[in-house]
Amino acid sequence: MMKAAFGEREAIQSRLQQIDQTEREIKRHFDQERKQLEFRLEMIELPNARKRAGSIKKRQRSAYVGYLQELIVAYLKQEKRPVRGFAVQQFVKDQTGHHIDNMSAFMNALMPKHEEVRKLGRGLYVYEEKALLHV
Repeated sequence: MMKAAFGEREAIQSRLQQIDQTEREIKRHFDQERKQLEFRLEMIELPNARKRAGSIKKRQRSAYVGYLQELIVAYLKQEKRPVRGFAVQQFVKDQTGHHIDNMSAFMNALMPKHEEVRKLGRGLYVYEEKALLHV
């Protein structure tokens, strides 16, 4: 009798942990989507925004960096294999015309925001899908 209650208690705690993890992943997904939509909106309004000065340029720059990061994550996810930093750099240049000078620094800034992107070794980056737990 005692073991059954203890097993049920562990099962409930485990499920609560799974729910917490899933909530965090879903929230992060929506945060990323929100950033992408805000960036697209800024790009649409860009001709009007150029007339203003100051912090708007900084916000545009950070929105553009966010866009480049999302582009790289999508590329790595599509490739499904380790990719050299140079190949990622070339992909960004081909897609946007923007050259990233310091790819290591750019990727080091990207990885904490996108936990599924990992550096495997010297200049190799990979996207590792984290499976959402469905019960």
